[in-house]
Amino acid sequence: SPQLLLVLTVGVAARYGAVRAMIAGFLWGLFLDVLGARMLGANALALTLVGFVTGSVRRQLDLIALGPQCVLVAGMTWGYFLLLGLLGLLFLKNFLWVGWTPFFVDPLLNCFAALVIAIFWRERGDFR
Repeated sequence: SPQLLLVLTVGVAARYGAVRAMIAGFLWGLFLDVLGARMLGANALALTLVGFVTGSVRRQLDLIALGPQCVLVAGMTWGYFLLLGLLGLLFLKNFLWVGWTPFFVDPLLNCFAALVIAIFWRERGDFR
């Protein structure tokens, strides 16, 4: 299943910059952490970093175009999975692996979700 909050964090960063995306990513990640019972703060940290990285590269890449945004969402999905695994290794002494199927399928689903969100934002005229 797609990680819609990750995709939204990338979308917010691409349109409004790193600061708004980091705030949104932190709050959305904290929401995910409260719902889960694994590591409190892991999703908040990961989504905050996704917002920071995406917001930092938005001036170097054309993230308004759908192709580069899709590639960045796929890369951020892999980075998100690996960061959560490394945080699990650091704090739980166990690498939290999502499995091979989600590792390869979820970036495609996230890319599709990013395309839908980008088209929705274009139709609304909420585009910077």
